Amino acid sequence: MTKKLDFKKIFETIKKHLKDFFRILPNVVVPLIIMVFIQNFFGANNSTIGVVLIFVCMLKVNQLKNIKTYLQMSLILVIISILASIASLNIYTSIVLNLIVPFAIIFLTTSKQTVSNYFLYGHEYIMMQSYPITISEIPLRILSVIVALTLCYIFMKIYNRKVKIEENLVSDFDLIVYNIKNFKTELNFKIPRIRFAVRASLILWITCVFMDLVTDRTVRSYWLPLITYSCLEIDSQKQKSKLLTQIGGAVIGIGVFILIFNWIPTNSLIIFMAFAFTALFTVENQYLKKAIGTILGMSFVIPSLGEVGAISLRYLYVLGAILIIAIFEYLRKFVRRIEAEVF
Repeated sequence: MTKKLDFKKIFETIKKHLKDFFRILPNVVVPLIIMVFIQNFFGANNSTIGVVLIFVCMLKVNQLKNIKTYLQMSLILVIISILASIASLNIYTSIVLNLIVPFAIIFLTTSKQTVSNYFLYGHEYIMMQSYPITISEIPLRILSVIVALTLCYIFMKIYNRKVKIEENLVSDFDLIVYNIKNFKTELNFKIPRIRFAVRASLILWITCVFMDLVTDRTVRSYWLPLITYSCLEIDSQKQKSKLLTQIGGAVIGIGVFILIFNWIPTNSLIIFMAFAFTALFTVENQYLKKAIGTILGMSFVIPSLGEVGAISLRYLYVLGAILIIAIFEYLRKFVRRIEAEVF
């Protein structure tokens, strides 16, 4: 017997998603406006902070407990932007910092209860390397990040003034201080999150250095590190699931992008990005999330790479990310098997 469609339930689901969409939309539009502002006043090399601010607005509302916690979080973001800028100076700084910094970010910003807390900071570290700068331009980048974070705070404080924030929530800064003070006990390689930090830092080191070696330093696509980073998980099964959704999402996203690209006016690209980013945080299906992420990534580089170049590189980097993670997953299982036999 064919099951009848529950139109009321369908309507309620659509209504809920639309409500979420328009609730989230300002958290995307304002950072994108800040991105355009930074681009016009501080240069395109510093505009990527706008994308980082979207994740700040979506993931770090809890840091609005008071001005102190927001300033502390802002200090972390400024320091990471400086380290990313230094890493992008040349291949030598890339080799050193891209091994140390990702490990430090994961170790310092996570705990047993907050194993995924590193995401924003690692994402910023990779994004800020996508536009390399010279050492003389670092002060301007610092200023642009400070200005962007200040504007973001004003917006978040106004828009989220009715949001209830847990008073006893540990701030990211307090977590970093705790991990530094207790590094002798916390820096234990038997702890899963520390093992993950080592694995993730090695993977990001390989992908970042590879991109430095093979891509143009004036405009670098950091797709390979970003795609790899987004697929990393401390849990093996969750990581496998992310890899599968990454493949499916890439196929769907590229297909949709081919269909809609010629219909998007160049001067309306920022509006398209606003709706796409909002949809990214609204939809629950992981394949759709990855598809939207694929479309967004391609819309950023299409002006410089062209349609064919963007599509080809996207497929190449997705396959590259999957291959690298699969190799490290095999090595992880091999090491654990050896440990089990020895100990």
